Amino acid sequence: MSGGINLASKYSKVIDERFYKESQAALAVNNDYEFTGVKTVNVYSIPAVAMSDYSRSGTARYGTPNDLSRNVQTLTVARDRAFTFIIDKGDKLQSMKVTDAGKALNRQIREVIVPEYDTYVFRKLAAAATAIGNADDTAITADNAYECLLAGQEKLGDRNVPDRGRVCFCSYKFANLLKRDSSFVRYGDSSQELLKKGVIGEVDGTKIVKVPASRLPSGCAFLLVHPMAATAPKQLEEYKIHDNPPGISGFLVEGRCIYDCFVLDEKAYGIYYHGSQGVFRPLDVTTSGTGMGKAAVMVVPGVLEASGNKWYYQTAATEAELTELTLGTAITTSQWTELAAPGTEITPDADHKIIRVIECDGAGKPIAVGDAVLHIG
Repeated sequence: MSGGINLASKYSKVIDERFYKESQAALAVNNDYEFTGVKTVNVYSIPAVAMSDYSRSGTARYGTPNDLSRNVQTLTVARDRAFTFIIDKGDKLQSMKVTDAGKALNRQIREVIVPEYDTYVFRKLAAAATAIGNADDTAITADNAYECLLAGQEKLGDRNVPDRGRVCFCSYKFANLLKRDSSFVRYGDSSQELLKKGVIGEVDGTKIVKVPASRLPSGCAFLLVHPMAATAPKQLEEYKIHDNPPGISGFLVEGRCIYDCFVLDEKAYGIYYHGSQGVFRPLDVTTSGTGMGKAAVMVVPGVLEASGNKWYYQTAATEAELTELTLGTAITTSQWTELAAPGTEITPDADHKIIRVIECDGAGKPIAVGDAVLHIG
């Protein structure tokens, strides 16, 4: 017989799925504010007035009255994220139908969307605690893990944060050190629902929740939070599977998520961060190709935090080539290029694939940072 026998390649219908973890950030925030139908919510807070001595003579015996002022915090939802992919019908048929659109969408939600949301929320909380100095960088050991946790509890207690309802989000490393600390007593009555979210026990009424290091800020040991301190609205979660849309034989999958996280001004001390380094406020950075070899850079929010602040950017072929930043240390401006305003068009080197944008205060110290893929025209 001429030629050989062609044996078709065979692949298993059972997909080797990756491990995944449910969202845990929902335990850290509240949903007390109504964002339905609006992009911005204004939150009022009313300050108290100082006491004075009562005067037993005159007409202003209680002191001089002034109008009670109002403070306003503006919360504007800015994170508008999306994804899309195609499953070709031929590819699906010839891969024993393992590329199912519904399963692929579920995989996208649990492996990309959920981790991104959690990472963003935890970083916003840690950055807020860092900014007000409600943080510590003491090295954690098996001998001081419980002591460090109690120090955080004390910080919250001194600010009148309620004892009940606090949650400690910690790295697995910190959890292991805590369990080796002889002072730690495991809480053995966790419900199945809490165990699914990583709750392993309780200390002085505070739930201990283990979180993958990839979702926590770099160097984070633990983040102690009362949910009253922050709100994280999810305005839109829209997912679509289009069957044979124009121009495609197969399925077009699309998704869009609008969300954000806000720390409330009057409750910011309800967050305590313990890590080896402070956390920068996150910047949302996007790029779009414009002219040949050019890109427009967008920054959210599109306003500087304070007058005198400036944006700078740096591009590179890989993230590892970008300049590392240290909280509290001024940048070397010669290594960066000033970004005059959001939407500014830049011309990066041809092999550069990533951009880092930072906001610096008047002393040139970075306070916020965001990275993005470079889309060049």
